[in-house]
Amino acid sequence: MSQVSIFDVLNDVVTPSQVVPATSSVPAGKAPGLTADEARGRFIREFSQTARYHHRWDVFREFITLVAGELDIARIRTPENIAASRKICDRYQAADLERFHVLFSLLISALQGKYHDFLGSVFMELELGSGDMGQFFTPYPMARLLAQLLLDDTLQQLKTCPWVTLNEPTSGAGGMVIAFAESMLDKGLNPSAQLMAVTTDIDPTAADMTFIQLSLLGIPAVVNTGNTLSLSVSRTRYTPVWYFSNWQERLESHERVQAMRRFMASM
Repeated sequence: MSQVSIFDVLNDVVTPSQVVPATSSVPAGKAPGLTADEARGRFIREFSQTARYHHRWDVFREFITLVAGELDIARIRTPENIAASRKICDRYQAADLERFHVLFSLLISALQGKYHDFLGSVFMELELGSGDMGQFFTPYPMARLLAQLLLDDTLQQLKTCPWVTLNEPTSGAGGMVIAFAESMLDKGLNPSAQLMAVTTDIDPTAADMTFIQLSLLGIPAVVNTGNTLSLSVSRTRYTPVWYFSNWQERLESHERVQAMRRFMASM
């Protein structure tokens, strides 16, 4: 099975020139003309018909794992990622793999041109947090309120740095980062160029949900799966825009400038 056979719309989703939220291109297979609410409703209906021979939590978790693997451009072609994807796909009938494709297209539609915590809201509406995962995601309106309270203080970083760094130690599905990015946009700032998020969640599925949404929204981010308290990290992923905008070089260049300034100040 080809690594990208399920999500072959991916190549048209995220490009180096995209500015978030993406509105300039329409991916192949994208459901046309859907609002975010319509996409969510269709996603939930489609999901309810997908692989009914498996537990709902397992289907959701494996769908998230597949999508995250497709968006991880540093690992997508590695033997480990291909083997992991194939192992999941082997558990599903062809019709349900096609439904995964439809679900992915609806996910893209929902995030096209609008900041919101789509996966978090879907997760809660499906009531998956009631037992299996033990996760309960903050409603997006509340995340927006918290982001607005944090915004002015955090934006003070722009006085000494071309971007702000936002650390989210318990990221959930990434709703807080998305809300902060939307608040930046409301201020006339560009989150794709002026925000760098560092997120961590101990649950691999939650971390993958964060990675997926920040990737599709074009938010530069370092997404860790790990324990914030023990400072242990089992996996680190970088969203596609991190590579496209050469964020590693930006960080290193800024640190060199800061080091030179400190040296000059000490003379």
